[in-house]
Amino acid sequence: MVILGVLIFFARIIDVSLDTLRLKSMIRGKKYIVSLIAFVEIIVYTLGASQAFKYVMHPTVLIFYACGYAAGNYIGMIIDDKLSRDSIYVLVVANHDEWSLADTLREQGFAVTTAKGYGMNGSEKSQLILIVKKKQFRELTKLIQEFDPTAYVVSMDVKDMKR
Repeated sequence: MVILGVLIFFARIIDVSLDTLRLKSMIRGKKYIVSLIAFVEIIVYTLGASQAFKYVMHPTVLIFYACGYAAGNYIGMIIDDKLSRDSIYVLVVANHDEWSLADTLREQGFAVTTAKGYGMNGSEKSQLILIVKKKQFRELTKLIQEFDPTAYVVSMDVKDMKR
């Protein structure tokens, strides 16, 4: 039963990782890749699930099935991060000396666009707008937090970008 559990575990890792990549590709509008991933994913899922459902009442199989699902989510996200060269849109609303923050970020090599906005109580706020590679996001947020720990940082995937 343990060998079957291990096989089901790895089948779940594969199909759930593929599911994660399929969803990310769908969001990015990659139709052909989505279709190919879906084809492979459903074959692996069907083979693994059919074996798991035969022995669903056996605790070992159930544990391996659940662990494979959890590990598949984790591994799928890691794979997506490694494959992703995508850019993200970052909006920063700083509460303290935002113009100096913009200059500091520029000195560190980040391209920053600034705009004025108005908060809920009508107070003027500065918005810092950046488009960075995902790999740079951690460095960027670290710099922002060091400069202003109360700053709001919002990020979104960029689907299309034209220069």
